[in-house]
Amino acid sequence: MPTDLSPAPVAVRDRIATLDLLRGVAICGILLMNIPDMGMLTDDPGPALPARWNADWISWGVQKLLAEGTMRGLFEMLFGAGMLLVLRNAEGTHGKVAPFDVWARRCWALMGLGVVQWTLFLWPGEILWAYGVAGLFLLAFRVARPRTLLIAATILLTACSLYMAGQFAGRVSMLQQSIPAAAAKAAHKTLTAEQKAALDMVDQARAALHPTPKQTATAYQKRTHIVSLEGWSWGMWQDLNMSPQAWVTFCEAVGFMLIGMLLFRNGVLTGDAPSRTYLRMIAIGYGGGLTLRGLSLLYGARTGYDLDIAQLSIGMSALRALTYQPARLLMTLGHVGLIVSLFRAGVLGKAWPARAMGRMALTVYSLQSILTSILFYGFGLVGQFGFAALMAISVGIWIVTSLFCMAWLTRFDMGPAEWVLRSIAYARLRPIRRADPNLPLSPVPAE
Repeated sequence: MPTDLSPAPVAVRDRIATLDLLRGVAICGILLMNIPDMGMLTDDPGPALPARWNADWISWGVQKLLAEGTMRGLFEMLFGAGMLLVLRNAEGTHGKVAPFDVWARRCWALMGLGVVQWTLFLWPGEILWAYGVAGLFLLAFRVARPRTLLIAATILLTACSLYMAGQFAGRVSMLQQSIPAAAAKAAHKTLTAEQKAALDMVDQARAALHPTPKQTATAYQKRTHIVSLEGWSWGMWQDLNMSPQAWVTFCEAVGFMLIGMLLFRNGVLTGDAPSRTYLRMIAIGYGGGLTLRGLSLLYGARTGYDLDIAQLSIGMSALRALTYQPARLLMTLGHVGLIVSLFRAGVLGKAWPARAMGRMALTVYSLQSILTSILFYGFGLVGQFGFAALMAISVGIWIVTSLFCMAWLTRFDMGPAEWVLRSIAYARLRPIRRADPNLPLSPVPAE
């Protein structure tokens, strides 16, 4: 009988290499999605219109096809798998209430770190607060059967899709009402409140796509002065996490987390599933996901991705929203299948740079916010880069953070942010220095 039955985190020697690799890929991919909001001044960051075949638009198209929502989806799946790991390791063979305490404190700590992200690191699009809230909800599914997990995830993601479809259909309907409203205004007729709202929506949409030099200068001033910058950060964070739209973020996060729990129990995320499983994930995931996303991009190309109200269709807009979550899920599954297949085949070697970032994902996430805040706000370079340049900057940040992680892990068992999170979760200061200096830095379980 062991003398110390207190919960403890997973030891370095027991880490699952595939999970670290997937987490490292996800945290890198998330930056590709975040950096346009970080480094551009428009409300809907993207390449300058009109659309053309240049580096900015090509990189935007690749991002939309491969990374949009999928890296976040992968991270959410791994979060669900992580809950099972934390609880299983904390509980061991002596089931007590302690594991639930550990996970609850971990979730509360994530919510606190989310506040730090938008207040100190100035990234209001952070995901930690939402994940902390969602993680508390996951406890209800801790011992759920695979079928229950699948049904619950389907219900949540379907609800998100239906809500988004309704929102998009309503928006297009309102935009279309601006046509007779504009005619009435030109004829000097009295406009109804609904007609005024339609015209205001059109003006806001066009301003987001085609900001004037004055609007750009105002946005630049807001993002380069600390008081207004904090105000911008609070406003965006509040819209994402405290508005009625926040429930969509919550439901989609929990849905993907439940799928992650299912894939963890089936051995898919740990790399223990049969090879044919991953090949099917690649074929079905990419086949279906790329088809749905390709059709969506083609529909947007009809208007040159600009606002052409006459070309908008309520039905097609609703359909695009309905297929967003299925396409996102399929693409995420395709990524998992491809990454795990390549890793198991030895094509990626030990993948130590990505796995090091995966072991320090929370630290890397914080470093991404810190580095971009210094670059864009501290040096005043916000709004100075095109879309392709921002993607290249992301790659530079990958290199810097991977080198930092590999160097850090030569002396420590976890990153500084992970140390804070674990110390709060386990209600005592955890040792951070390497417990076993002779343990290889990148152990890979034997096949």
